[in-house]
Amino acid sequence: MIDAAATKPFGFMPFYPGPGLGGHCIPVDPYYLSWKAREYDFSARFIELAGEINTSMPYHVVDAIATALNNSRKALTVQNC
Repeated sequence: MIDAAATKPFGFMPFYPGPGLGGHCIPVDPYYLSWKAREYDFSARFIELAGEINTSMPYHVVDAIATALNNSRKALTVQNC
């Protein structure tokens, strides 16, 4: 998809997906909508569930990498920051 988008003659900037939450809008902005919905006694549970999944995704990626390394009998060294 990125290669196809790169064929347009102007204004192309590629964004490559990664394991974390990028920018401000995806991890934060939907919660504003959910908060506003609660003011009107409306539940936006789908938005809240999506936020929980987005927040847990980096941990899921680390677990998947650790599993793959363990299956290949390679060490995963974790350093505390």
